[in-house]
Amino acid sequence: MKAAYKTKRKMSCIYRFVLWFSWCFLRLFFRFRVYGQEHYYDGAGIIAANHASYLDPVVLSSAWPEEVHFLAKEPLFKIFGLGWFIRKLNSHPLKGTANDLGVIKQICGLLKTGKKVILFPEGQRSYDDKLLPIKPGVALLVSKSNSAIIPAYIFGTFEAWSRNRSFPSFGKKVGCVFGTPIKWAAFSHLDKREAQEALAKTLTDAIHALKTWYESGAKGSPP
Repeated sequence: MKAAYKTKRKMSCIYRFVLWFSWCFLRLFFRFRVYGQEHYYDGAGIIAANHASYLDPVVLSSAWPEEVHFLAKEPLFKIFGLGWFIRKLNSHPLKGTANDLGVIKQICGLLKTGKKVILFPEGQRSYDDKLLPIKPGVALLVSKSNSAIIPAYIFGTFEAWSRNRSFPSFGKKVGCVFGTPIKWAAFSHLDKREAQEALAKTLTDAIHALKTWYESGAKGSPP
């Protein structure tokens, strides 16, 4: 496991500093672990993971050795100081819901310029740490931008800070597993709706496979 902030890939100074701070924080208080860094994908892509905790965005961005982009609620950008800070960390204001046409165009715009975007395709945090159905929108984004999906399984964050807890429980082991990228080219020969459904199922299966790999002892390379 290599510290993501040590990457030689280009990063802004403030992004690299926050990445270092987040890595140290997670290692110190949550025994942070990362697997599957060999599946790094060089190009536009959506990092898609299960979602069970407030910690999930921090875990994913701290683990990926490259700048990533987020969508955040628009009111946050109106708070003095915070708006400037989160923009420096590649956050973009979310106007409407994730299914709105404007938001879809916004994400596609980022992908078409080669960016990585973190998304949680379940659409909400889980109440019981079980994977919810994948929303079809993620497949639509990939089809429109001809990008890839990097599946990821986040572990431990539900126990550390679920939506039912007001404060985190320190000392839990948290981290994530990155899997083999899923490329749109493998589905582009199918009918549009059929392709999107097949890609969503492939993503669901991939996250489940990463979960099984981790819970079986995390031996060898993740699938």
